Amino acid sequence: MSNAQLTFLMIKLRSLILIFLLSYSVSFFSQETHKKWKFAFQLDNRFSSLRGQEVTVFGAKLGLQYKKLTRFGIGSSFVLNPVYITYFNKRLNTLETNKISFWYFSVFNDWILYKNQKWECFLTEQIGFGDPNFTKEINNDVVSDVNVNLYINEISGQVNYKLTPWIGVGVGIGHRNLLNKKSVLNATFDAPIYIAKIIIYPDYFFKKNKD
Repeated sequence: MSNAQLTFLMIKLRSLILIFLLSYSVSFFSQETHKKWKFAFQLDNRFSSLRGQEVTVFGAKLGLQYKKLTRFGIGSSFVLNPVYITYFNKRLNTLETNKISFWYFSVFNDWILYKNQKWECFLTEQIGFGDPNFTKEINNDVVSDVNVNLYINEISGQVNYKLTPWIGVGVGIGHRNLLNKKSVLNATFDAPIYIAKIIIYPDYFFKKNKD
């Protein structure tokens, strides 16, 4: 495993550890808040594409919900399967391979449109700071390793369904685009997103502990 791969793996692990540590610290706070506030946590898988190749984006979100109106918080996401683009460079008369890896932190806000005991429909937007990594290989030799800062915006419509008092599932559809429009990477990262996720309802465990 190369140094670049190890660095990217460590960044992903630190992101997830940060999310889970925050979830534990906020859980104590949430027990003391008024009933109109709820602690929210979910694992968030999004299926999308980079350069026409399908990718799976794994993420986690942590935040607070106000009544049945809105949710907001922070999140972290990264591409599980890096994209490899192989092409023949006519100028150099050689075969080149570009590997693209991608992760980002974000803030999000959900506008809840409908909610009952089982179903929930809402619109969500998240804005994040991303750090994709580009590795160029020629004949299996790494010739460049570049990091480019990007600003990501994702808007989607989603539906959640509560399976049990403590766990649920959700699906959705939306679009990802870059906010720094001058970037030459728009064609790579602007793409539709398809969402499948697991939701944890921590308030169930808080109520159970009180009982």
